[in-house]
Amino acid sequence: MAIIRLMQESQATGKVKVLFEEIKNTLGIPFVPSLFLALGMKPDQLEAVWIQIKGLFGSGTLDVRTKTLAALAVAAALRSAYFVTIHAAAWKRLGGTDEEIAEILEVASLTTGLNTLVSGLGLEPEL
Repeated sequence: MAIIRLMQESQATGKVKVLFEEIKNTLGIPFVPSLFLALGMKPDQLEAVWIQIKGLFGSGTLDVRTKTLAALAVAAALRSAYFVTIHAAAWKRLGGTDEEIAEILEVASLTTGLNTLVSGLGLEPEL
């Protein structure tokens, strides 16, 4: 449950309304995710976050599938139920499978566990 009031999509006007439509069209979904509804109360912040997301996922040397899978692994490692759900759904929209999701979550689990171990032991990399 959100701790602040979310803007309702029907209340959006001006720049916020335009951004909400662009977000839905770009993401290929019929609704505005709650992250953006929360930011709708601060149009400049909404725009800045959307530009960053759109820019990162829309360009670069890595394809959007790789970036989405990496985002899912990071979200899992950080225990973000919100972003695990969002990125898993995005992965499936991109043609990803449940088996691939399970495998990347195993990688995230192993990596975070080993990180705890080597950090606790005070180990330094040999490279």
